[in-house]
Amino acid sequence: MNTPALPDWFQTPENRFRTAAFWFWHHLPTPQMCREAIADMKRAGLGCILVQARLAMPLSDYLSPDYLALCRLVSDLAKEYGLSIEIYDEYGWMSGHGGGITVQGADHLRERHLFWTSGSLQNGQATLQISDIDATFLDFLGPAARRWTYEGGKAQWGLWQIVAGGVISPRTLLQPSQIRFLETGDSGCTLQITAPDLPDGSPVALFVSATCLTSRLVNYLLPETAERFSDRVYAPLREAFPRAEAFFFDHPYAGFYTWNGQNSASGPDAIHNSLLWDNSLSETGIDGIVLLDAVYGTDPQAASQRAYLFETYARQMHHAFFGTLRRWCDSHDIGLTGHELLPHVGGWNLLGGLGGIDARIAPGGDYFDIDTFKTQSVTDAADYNPQLSAILGDSLARAHGRTRCTVEQYSTGREVGRPSLHGQWDLSLSRLRAQMIRHILQGARRVLLHALFLPDSIHPNPMHQSDPHFDFAPGFNLQPWWDDAPDVLEELARLSAFLEDGVPVRSVALFYPLEDLRAASSIPDCTAHFGIWARGLMDAGVGYTIIDERQIRQETVRNGCLHMVSGQFDTIILPDVTVVRDPQTLSTLEEFSRTGGRILRSGSLVTTTRNDRTRRFEGPTILTSDIALFIKDVFPPPLMSIEGQSQRITVQRVAPSLLRVAVFNDSDQERSARLTAAPQERILLEWPCETGEAMPPICIPANMTFAFSLRPNQLLTFELSVTTAETRGLSVQEGPCTPTPYKKMLETGWFFQSGPESNPMPVSTKCGWEQQGFKHFSGTGIYTLYFPRPNGFHEQDLYLILPKIAGTVRCFVDGIQIGKSIEQSASFLLPRSDQSFKISLHIRNTLANTLYPAMDSSLGLADFPSGLLAPPYISEHPL
Repeated sequence: MNTPALPDWFQTPENRFRTAAFWFWHHLPTPQMCREAIADMKRAGLGCILVQARLAMPLSDYLSPDYLALCRLVSDLAKEYGLSIEIYDEYGWMSGHGGGITVQGADHLRERHLFWTSGSLQNGQATLQISDIDATFLDFLGPAARRWTYEGGKAQWGLWQIVAGGVISPRTLLQPSQIRFLETGDSGCTLQITAPDLPDGSPVALFVSATCLTSRLVNYLLPETAERFSDRVYAPLREAFPRAEAFFFDHPYAGFYTWNGQNSASGPDAIHNSLLWDNSLSETGIDGIVLLDAVYGTDPQAASQRAYLFETYARQMHHAFFGTLRRWCDSHDIGLTGHELLPHVGGWNLLGGLGGIDARIAPGGDYFDIDTFKTQSVTDAADYNPQLSAILGDSLARAHGRTRCTVEQYSTGREVGRPSLHGQWDLSLSRLRAQMIRHILQGARRVLLHALFLPDSIHPNPMHQSDPHFDFAPGFNLQPWWDDAPDVLEELARLSAFLEDGVPVRSVALFYPLEDLRAASSIPDCTAHFGIWARGLMDAGVGYTIIDERQIRQETVRNGCLHMVSGQFDTIILPDVTVVRDPQTLSTLEEFSRTGGRILRSGSLVTTTRNDRTRRFEGPTILTSDIALFIKDVFPPPLMSIEGQSQRITVQRVAPSLLRVAVFNDSDQERSARLTAAPQERILLEWPCETGEAMPPICIPANMTFAFSLRPNQLLTFELSVTTAETRGLSVQEGPCTPTPYKKMLETGWFFQSGPESNPMPVSTKCGWEQQGFKHFSGTGIYTLYFPRPNGFHEQDLYLILPKIAGTVRCFVDGIQIGKSIEQSASFLLPRSDQSFKISLHIRNTLANTLYPAMDSSLGLADFPSGLLAPPYISEHPL
């Protein structure tokens, strides 16, 4: 059988499979900058760009005539170069404020919050105070955040109003006539309760609302907010980008305010930040009793009230803001996408990513509900470790009849022990590639880079609000290795296109414990349990989809399986689920178990419903310490497995007898991978994403386990099908025989240049150039060696081995490029010749060497390795 030709959609993938990127504008670019930048984006292999104004840009420039004219130019240039456009809908982020434009002339749309305070009665009176209201969440942005968020850089509160007051225990309401303001100010208020009929020591609480009179942020509870935002921001941006495919919202933000007087005498309140407020919430049943229960209650009834509060509160935000935006987008023939606050970002624990905030007060939390308003799913990912983001995004999409998602990938300094905004200028192309492969294998159709910078961004204007080159670094296009990115981005686009068809092979449904999150008075155990299951399943190579309670319905249970729009599952995992919203959910789970479905549980022994605390769902539970071993013992071995590491494998069923498989060796060591035996002959056809070229098919006999050897960080993609008449008779390819080893060290004789115009100087290959006088050099370092070939050298294949490198490398022999690599080690097949020759290695490092030394020395930053870190050698065997 001849080697088949691979389809055009794999060799030249469409834009929807290609990496997208935010394009940060720290100032208004020139038209020439725009043309050069977009030409470079096309060269790099990007598919879509989103212009994003950053805090360094003066607010007066945002949506100005000059800004919009440049947007129209970008739109035209994108069409010329074949790039797609989506519209980032904000100045910075916190979608809805439009850089303050939404609330200009509409003060009633400014953020309004509910605050509370408590005390005890003495002699029939209590004086209670709220003071020092603050939002510390934005402190990581520095003073720029205050100037951006508040007119004049300071929050000033006013329009105070009493919402409710009552006795905490027993829960009873006070009359409005019993409560009065003694004083109101721009950072708090003082109130007095008069209740002579109540005994001394009675615990009392008050709820008041106020508007931040200087805030540019908005009240998402009001449909008028989104209407005005769409009229003032969406409309001009839509006109400037007429061919855009979607609007992209980012992290709508609801305040996260704290204050003195917030905590009760008995300890922290059950809600840790202020709530957005509008009096219309009182019409939904959120009265003083609900507020007393939700904030101060500790019993099951209080938990139910808390869940009701957050469900009702979120529903009003979702419909008022996202629903209004979606209707506007539908009427203007454009999609709506983006992401909300994702407190798991950077890890697996549902609340493990962002500490010190109560994420329930933001529009996020019920990701499944928000996703109903989108035309494509997006999730957020931080830094460069495996995490939940992509599988959650894909699960959201499948719950709504779509597939796959976009993962926004940004960098913070937290991962490497420096301030968030300082990011990772030391990020290597290899680490970026590995993270993007993980996302795609877990369900991302594409990755959205955060971000590309303007070329002069690393020369900040002292008058700017913030330092552009420490704005969630790196600016990927400013990295020396960006010239080597096109091959990587092409490989990733092919991987995404390869995985587009078919259905993921997943038999496990992991339950999203929304009701527990809403009802909790502290961080519930389910957040950690969920993360342990999610990571354990992924590492074991067990395919799973995350589902929410609304997908578990009686009519979906048939013969021990859940048949949903998101997939068919014979196993449901309940990660310390203690409460569900609907009693029918328990009945459905019981039916699922009775008909042969498998329910796995960890944590609490009892599952109850919000309004029936006596209803129980019994069943054995698994200790969190046993989850990883349990998964290994209970689930059958995956189709593919990689020896000695966590599994990075995805399997798509394209037809009953045809699978597509992607395998990633997510390590810096060579690994063995095994394809499990099957009772019938199979054909394996490799589709190399790196080259886009087909390989000869391989026949795997029945009942044979087939082994692969995977290089460090190697991606392997192939189709696996049952043999047909025309493919029978193919043989299994045998590996090459092992000749007598040959190895010649090339430790000495190397010269180094810090750029092509510099003078060559002798250099050691045992340590990087940063230890040899070039500590602050970022760019292309050139290593050169003149090598006399020994007799007989041209009679066999020999490889140049670079065992340890920091940076991307291109290898030249006598001026002709023979190979390139982005990994920490590399091997290059040398041309056969009996003549002496010159080896040149062009190694590109990162901008960290140039930029980070200027940082505060207290951060303890070490030198950043660059170049050759171990002596090269020549061998008969590649790495």
